[in-house]
Amino acid sequence: ISVVYKRSAAVVEATLRRAKGVCELCKQPAPFKRKSNGSPYLEVHHWIALSDGGSDTLDNTAALCPNCHREVHHGE
Repeated sequence: ISVVYKRSAAVVEATLRRAKGVCELCKQPAPFKRKSNGSPYLEVHHWIALSDGGSDTLDNTAALCPNCHREVHHGE
């Protein structure tokens, strides 16, 4: 059984716009651009996971580079 949490496309878009192409954790520019539209590649992270009751809001999200995103989830 899988549970799927609906994410707001508007929150994703606003989070990425707020970051202006820079990782909000390490403060480095996005590592590459998306093939689809040339925008900086950053991943939207929820500080408190939706599965843990976190909200899908700007206050609970950050635009992270892939390395920082993995570190947040899997690092020490």
